[in-house]
Amino acid sequence: MSILWLVSIIVLWIVVLFLGFLLLGTLRSLGLLRWRLEQLEATTPKRLGRDGLKPGKRAPDFTLPSASGREVSLNEFAGRRVLLVFTQSGCSPCKKIVPELNRLGPAEQVLVVNNGDLEATRTWSAEAGARFPVLAQDKFSISKKYEAFATPFAFLIDEKGVIASKGIINNPEHIRYVLSGAGGANNGHAEAETNRAEAGESKVSASLSISKEGSHD
Repeated sequence: MSILWLVSIIVLWIVVLFLGFLLLGTLRSLGLLRWRLEQLEATTPKRLGRDGLKPGKRAPDFTLPSASGREVSLNEFAGRRVLLVFTQSGCSPCKKIVPELNRLGPAEQVLVVNNGDLEATRTWSAEAGARFPVLAQDKFSISKKYEAFATPFAFLIDEKGVIASKGIINNPEHIRYVLSGAGGANNGHAEAETNRAEAGESKVSASLSISKEGSHD
């Protein structure tokens, strides 16, 4: 009896340990899944809001910590044109446009909102050689207000605090496009490119349909 009792206790402990490891593994998987879902929700919003706030809307104000150590608010630059740029730590195109942003004259105040913690943002700012304020946002908090999740994405805000233009700024030409205000004529060059692509797909589909009808005849 004592041997059977000992064996049953050992088996019971083995089962308990197994269930414990299984529970820990499940919790870890759920945590990872939740993190991935949050990232997916943040980086792939609904089509309605993925291209940023429309020109003509007032730019939402915000206050964030900067890489230099002090807090900076958008309303500090009231009365000036502001090029608000959204970046992300680890985004290669974001670093590549920094020299061009550094060259912008006094007519526009460059203000970067980087997605990442403060330490990562300081590192990004130093490595990129930014000569303008670089602010740190947490979990796309400001990106959600502006409905802009792609990076690098810019908004040109006029002297009255109204969004005048917007668009992806992967190169100097894109930056000049947004600064010219052309991104306010429609929903930005990114959307225009999407519309052209969709129009091309429609033409191809129509051609295929005509070809199929001709083959049936």
